[in-house]
Amino acid sequence: MTVGGGVKLQLVFGDITDETTDAVVNTTDFVYFQNGVCKDILTVAGADVEAELKAAKYTRGDVFVSQSGNFPCEVLFHVCGQKDAVVIEQLVIRIVEHCESFGFECVAIPAICAGAGGLDPGVVAGAVLRGVKDATSSFGLNSLTDIRLVLLKINVFLAFKEEAMQMFSTAVINKVSVPQLPHVQQQQHPPSVEADLSIVCNSSTSQQSVFRFLGLSRKDVDGAKTKLKDLYQAQCYSQTFRQEELKDLTQDDVKDLKQLVETEGLYVELSQGTLKVSGLNNGVIKVMQMINASLHGNLRREVRVREEEDLYVRVAWCILGHRGNWERLPKTANHSLENNDVGGRIVDAQGNKWTMDLPKMEATRYLGGQTAKLKRLEHLPDFTLPLYWDNMAADESLKTVELLPSDAEYRTVKEAFKRTVGKTVLKIERLQNVICGAPMKLRRSKSLTSTNSRVENDNCESIIKTGFNRRFSGQNATSYGKGTYFAVNANYSAQPTYSKPAADGSQLMFVARVLTGIYTQGQQNMRVPPPVSNQEGHDRYDSVVDRMDNPQMYVVFHDNQAYPTTSSLSIDREEI
Repeated sequence: MTVGGGVKLQLVFGDITDETTDAVVNTTDFVYFQNGVCKDILTVAGADVEAELKAAKYTRGDVFVSQSGNFPCEVLFHVCGQKDAVVIEQLVIRIVEHCESFGFECVAIPAICAGAGGLDPGVVAGAVLRGVKDATSSFGLNSLTDIRLVLLKINVFLAFKEEAMQMFSTAVINKVSVPQLPHVQQQQHPPSVEADLSIVCNSSTSQQSVFRFLGLSRKDVDGAKTKLKDLYQAQCYSQTFRQEELKDLTQDDVKDLKQLVETEGLYVELSQGTLKVSGLNNGVIKVMQMINASLHGNLRREVRVREEEDLYVRVAWCILGHRGNWERLPKTANHSLENNDVGGRIVDAQGNKWTMDLPKMEATRYLGGQTAKLKRLEHLPDFTLPLYWDNMAADESLKTVELLPSDAEYRTVKEAFKRTVGKTVLKIERLQNVICGAPMKLRRSKSLTSTNSRVENDNCESIIKTGFNRRFSGQNATSYGKGTYFAVNANYSAQPTYSKPAADGSQLMFVARVLTGIYTQGQQNMRVPPPVSNQEGHDRYDSVVDRMDNPQMYVVFHDNQAYPTTSSLSIDREEI
């Protein structure tokens, strides 16, 4: 159910040791650690966490924060409910405060004192839920989005359910008929575009303006009405948005659109998935810009995903695990590190958050302060380096790496050696041997490509690797501006002028997705699109075209407005 501040409250009938939230709450008396939930959590977390808990200086009503050990979360919160409903309620509030201070998004809380503590489940449920209600309605929560109350016994679960239904009777309740995996939200299909946008139409159709005309004669009044109508219509404009332009709008986008329509007094019609917006020019342009901005955001996300996947094939950033094994970082972290975009935290494959020191090639865990080494591997064109290897040059087929005694790899080899040999180990080396007969032949054939063929293919190779680039503008034509040109029809691009045939007669073309946005007529010397209006020079058109009535050519001036959806397309010239 959704409670105060938009926080999702979930009642989970299950085992808290299955949770993978940012923080997990353990209930204990700080004396005996082999009872109930405490025993289960410490069994997973390990001896180090238990030792830290035994050495803790507990203060009544406080939340003790420890490392998570082997438990799959960031930290463990340890609390003592003291079999007191008031204390339990205050502890829940403090747990929420701690989550906010750490920047956590989700927390799992057991039924404090309902098990080994011996309190009545109904009393515990009331105390915990009051704490949740007070914390979520009193604080301005910026981080916490999910609170999971994990209840192991069915009578406790039913007591919590009954109390929650009464306390949050006005909340939006989502009943789940099948068991959920821990911290995995079931994906819901988004409502259709027509259903979302209907609220925009309903809010605008009733808007009207009323004018009263006074004059000396009917002729004067009719003339004034006609003149005002003509002046108004001269300032009006209509724009129709297709379904594919609207399908990615979020519910927040629709709410913003509704507010803009009401503010600008626009008229909106929805028909078969298309949206027609009519009204004064300035208001319609603002709607176009809002929808275009949303499309830009979606395109940027698609481009980012494509970049991450492409980089992941070529470069591997790794972190040294606590057991001495190199672990590869996920695609998003890999991309951020490669582009030195580490102002925030990097998340590893287990969900742990780290801060980075790239000059030292070292990472520090955000919670706990443990440090770990970093490594960057750049794969060879024809060989993917194992994670435990060091980098190799493109022309290397054999590399010898001397291991340090402090290396886990060194210790593993030495221990295996010393089990059966009593002699002294002087040196351990890793042999990195790449069998590369065929790949080397391929590289040689590339280096022997003729000069003319290489010049013709430079643009295509650049597009395949990095996308479109305006620096190549002007090599063929700039009739409508000095940008990147995209033809609507393939036969235009397939002309030998624009797609030069190779020696075997084949040509290389790209199918591209282009964000055209609001466009206008192009001119030869344009370096950027012209302003939409003279009054607002900073608001420019998104692209230009060869003709306004039926464009056959679009020109864009930002590289991130387009990307090739098909990396390359080989076409036989005779088939065009």
